[in-house]
Amino acid sequence: MTDKSEEFIDVSIRVGNSFDWKLIMPGKSYNFRVYRDTRIGELKSYFCDCLANENKTIKDILERYEIFTKKIIRLYEDDRVKDAFSEPNSSIKDIIDRDENIFYALLI
Repeated sequence: MTDKSEEFIDVSIRVGNSFDWKLIMPGKSYNFRVYRDTRIGELKSYFCDCLANENKTIKDILERYEIFTKKIIRLYEDDRVKDAFSEPNSSIKDIIDRDENIFYALLI
């Protein structure tokens, strides 16, 4: 099977919880197109920038969130998006069918 690290994939990050629903709405999903080999730290940065809209207070809060897989397995800054897939070189369709392209942002 060929290495698909440089292939784009659409992923979603869903906000799992919030201490202030007026600032950050839980349950809302944000979509990103990234490489399978994108670091989780980069993905988290895209997520923070997307929600913060130049608001430093919200950005500081968002940076405290951790990224988890749908199975609630924590992903660390140096992990890659493909590390969340049961088979890193699976087809995009298979990854979507297994909901492995859905991540959760949780404040713990």
